[in-house]
Amino acid sequence: TYTLMLTALLHSLTSKEILQLKRSLINLLITNLVVIFGIGLSQSITAAAKAKPAKVTSIKTLTKDSYRATSGYLYSSAKLTKKVHNADNYPLTTFYTYRSANITRANGNKAVYYYIKNGNGKVKGWIWRGHLVRMINVSKRRQQINQIIGLIDTLSINNRNQIITILESMTKTNTLADLLNQLDLFKSAIPNDADIAKLNEIFQMIKS
Repeated sequence: TYTLMLTALLHSLTSKEILQLKRSLINLLITNLVVIFGIGLSQSITAAAKAKPAKVTSIKTLTKDSYRATSGYLYSSAKLTKKVHNADNYPLTTFYTYRSANITRANGNKAVYYYIKNGNGKVKGWIWRGHLVRMINVSKRRQQINQIIGLIDTLSINNRNQIITILESMTKTNTLADLLNQLDLFKSAIPNDADIAKLNEIFQMIKS
């Protein structure tokens, strides 16, 4: 029945209409092939990407410090084959570091990734170190500053005044390395062993 109907339809068409019908069928066939080929190509690319995980060259344990994630993805492993979380969804979440991995990505670029968890451990994964911002423990920093001031007060008068002069000379353009360098130069020039011991302690506190 369908064959007879199709034959009758073709006989009723003009040569021009038959040509247009053929072109439409060809275009439809080409479109379907492109879609099928595109899907196949996409699957091949995905499979290729999964077949090339990052190479982990070393892993070490980190001190548990608090960070915020600014962007990027968290991966289930340091091989970076599976994304488990988008950091954009956790702008106010505090994450804690546990491990560090040196890796070589599939494209050959080297990077450092941290394994992090939130407070309850439900959001966790490996994230590029550059996507993390370290949080400052204000109370701990205040305590350290008070300890540094206390040590400076116990220095001999001349050395105490010299330290204060060095601190006052530091501006916003100076770095922590500049301050440590000045303190190191000053320390090497004083003969007082007791003050040297205190300066070493101050040096380590500032460095930390």
